[in-house]
Amino acid sequence: MQQVRDVNGTQLAVVRPASGGFPRHSHDEYVISTNLCGRETVRLDRASFDVDLDEVTVYNPGQVQSCTTRTPDGTAFTCVSWYVPPAALTALTGGALVDFQRPVVRSAPLRAELLRAVRDLPGGDPALIEERLTLLLLRLLDLAGTGGSGEDTLDDARITSVLDRLRADLSIPPSVAGLAEDAGMSREHLIRSFTRATGCPPYAWHLQARLAEGRRRLRCGEPVADVAHALGFADQAHFHRHFTAAYAVTPGRYRRINI
Repeated sequence: MQQVRDVNGTQLAVVRPASGGFPRHSHDEYVISTNLCGRETVRLDRASFDVDLDEVTVYNPGQVQSCTTRTPDGTAFTCVSWYVPPAALTALTGGALVDFQRPVVRSAPLRAELLRAVRDLPGGDPALIEERLTLLLLRLLDLAGTGGSGEDTLDDARITSVLDRLRADLSIPPSVAGLAEDAGMSREHLIRSFTRATGCPPYAWHLQARLAEGRRRLRCGEPVADVAHALGFADQAHFHRHFTAAYAVTPGRYRRINI
């Protein structure tokens, strides 16, 4: 294993088995994977199937799995695997047990999101990565099917209250756990409900609001360093990275061409 990282009690890893495949084994966690290099033939319990590069596999705890792999000459089979404890899934379903019915999901967006999390981990924003992975789990619950059912009812008044709080203070990144506690919701329920109501999770929504405010301040001629500090970014480089990713122009250049 390489690049093993802890993300809110889960583990995200780039895996390159020395043998090129995996012997029969099982995990106590859910294992969500996508291949970086190579294809595989998987044996899961009594079923057998092929997995291509545009697919995501989802294995339940305790399922016995093994695989053989095929790669281009001179390359090693490599995959990204995310190990998710059962508690992380039951938190999303209100305590209902989760049993994925589809071990393979063909979804380019899900695959891209898993790869993006691995790419962004070194030096990335942990809260943003955590939110994106939570949304990935929610999409998997919709796509792969489960044996349990969760709460889907949105509490509009509570989401409106959270939005008011986020708009009121753009000077510091929010604590999603704190927002959830104040709203009387679990963290996972808040992320799910907020995303369905607004199109993105609370931390990401607040980041975009801070960047939009930063853009307004730059147009008014405020120095980049002052804007970064006022909007709660760790430093000017942190603001520079997020602003450039959002608007495809550096904050310094944006300021120069708009004042």
